[in-house]
Amino acid sequence: MKDIIPQRSLHIEQLDLNQWATPIRFSDCYELILIQSGKGHHLVNDKRFTYQPGDVFFLGAHDQYSFLTMQPTSLYRLSFSPLYISSLLIADDQPWAYVNRSTSPCLGSIATDSTDQDNLRALVTMILSEERSLRHLTGNPIVESLMKIILSLVDRLLGERGAVIPSRQTFSLNLTRQIIAYIGQHIGEPERLRMDTIADAFNYSPGHLSTLFKQQVGDSIQQFIIRHKLKLVATKLRQTPLTVSQIADEFGFSDVCHLNKLFKRYYNHTPTAYRQVLSA
Repeated sequence: MKDIIPQRSLHIEQLDLNQWATPIRFSDCYELILIQSGKGHHLVNDKRFTYQPGDVFFLGAHDQYSFLTMQPTSLYRLSFSPLYISSLLIADDQPWAYVNRSTSPCLGSIATDSTDQDNLRALVTMILSEERSLRHLTGNPIVESLMKIILSLVDRLLGERGAVIPSRQTFSLNLTRQIIAYIGQHIGEPERLRMDTIADAFNYSPGHLSTLFKQQVGDSIQQFIIRHKLKLVATKLRQTPLTVSQIADEFGFSDVCHLNKLFKRYYNHTPTAYRQVLSA
């Protein structure tokens, strides 16, 4: 039985392993593992792969794995949820189809070229540096830029290694991307973001469209809208002198109290307190 802990949208760590090790996983998250030093065997589901420094493994959300080390092993592990990937799609017309919905089993190390290995290691190391500097990973524009490059590289490598995407899932991915683009375009227009209005725009029933979206993203359309709005609010608080009232108006919140309540639920601070913490 695999050990899991509740999902975190983005997490990075450096692990040092000896002998047999089964790292605890975040539930329903993808993982990118970069071997820094050591040799041994990487066991994924019912397959066994030898590993050496430079190898890069991509694990699906439900893959079970462990390590049998022949030498003390050091690795980087980057975990990210489907919802985190979808949050990056708002501003980018890039579905990362192989990362999001590949149905192929683990293919072994996806990076055999030293340039790809070096590039991924450098990018992941920069994210780890942000973490060690006690900076937030989510809502961090530098980390988001790094993650977009990492996902693009991994997606390309998976495609080159022969990962498979069923045609039905490709259609659902394209539809989800269109919905996310629609949400981004109308994020400050509450009437355009009603579930029945969105369903009409895509010629689906509300229930059917909601089901398709949740299968791809892992969250309902309305929940996704709330998370995205609050992410934009946090950005405005960091980067502009706008008042909380002005920000609430810009993103279509009914009033400041409504924004305060939602923001505190997700960020553990009111918008005003959040801005004060950032400026401290």
